[in-house]
Amino acid sequence: MKENNFFPIFVDFSGKEILVIGGGKIAYRKIVTLLKANANITIITKQIKEKEITKLLFNEKRVQLIMKEISPSSFEEILTDRFFLTVAATDNKDLNSHIVKFCNKKNMLVNNITSTDDMNTRFCSVIESEKYSIGISAKGDPKLSMLLKEKICNFLKIER
Repeated sequence: MKENNFFPIFVDFSGKEILVIGGGKIAYRKIVTLLKANANITIITKQIKEKEITKLLFNEKRVQLIMKEISPSSFEEILTDRFFLTVAATDNKDLNSHIVKFCNKKNMLVNNITSTDDMNTRFCSVIESEKYSIGISAKGDPKLSMLLKEKICNFLKIER
């Protein structure tokens, strides 16, 4: 498999429509990150596994929920050009890979939580201060990114 060549870039998600497929802990973390970036989120999942997602549905107008089981054939009906980014956040690696392939064919941005490389968009750890916006990627290893983030914050004397 060819390794992707990821290029670091900062993107304004304000008002952008984002599709998150999945209802677990990692999906929740991605949703929170995207909400901080002022995105509008549509969640599709057969089951909400992370109770914090339910709280978001009641407290956040920019989050919509569609309760539906996703399969490779049903996903293709749901995904439309209205979504700027799709996050494949199910616990099914094969389904996430299918979502990535479909998005790549449609030239759409996609992130896959079950892979470090099978996607065309990675999330990074972010440091925001008055002087800096720093994005950190450890090639798909979030624990390593967080460790480096901590070291950079300490070095620059930035509170987290």
